[in-house]
Amino acid sequence: MSILLSFYRLYASLLVGVAVYPISGRSIKTCVFSAIAFRLLWFAAERTALIISVNLNFKRHIYKFKQQLGPYGIRLANKAGNDWTVKKSLAEVFTSSLKKLEKNVEHLKLMDTLFSAGMRPDDETFQINDCKLKYGLYRLNMHTQKNTEKK
Repeated sequence: MSILLSFYRLYASLLVGVAVYPISGRSIKTCVFSAIAFRLLWFAAERTALIISVNLNFKRHIYKFKQQLGPYGIRLANKAGNDWTVKKSLAEVFTSSLKKLEKNVEHLKLMDTLFSAGMRPDDETFQINDCKLKYGLYRLNMHTQKNTEKK
């Protein structure tokens, strides 16, 4: 059932096409065009929302990231300012959702285990993953401390 729900974009596009059918004078070409146009608009909206979210989270966390990781954090922050892939990668640990952060930290721990076992990517990838893991663990620890202080 969950796999069927993952195609919600397709279903929405098809519904738009079906809704346009009686309005368009029963033209199949117009229905197909409207379904494709709706999907393209949806893609553009999702992409814009992703860019805005990544940029806001980046601005919110980059100062603390630089403080925590020193020269390595500063170097990565400067690189992320010019390279979208690095910025998007760092956004994994800059997320405001605690569940996503925990999931990402678990994934980073797994990658760290693989790197320690001998699987070595290029130095840049290794450094990015290491810094993300350290900052993600720091954020989780800070959240845990805040919860224990409240009790």
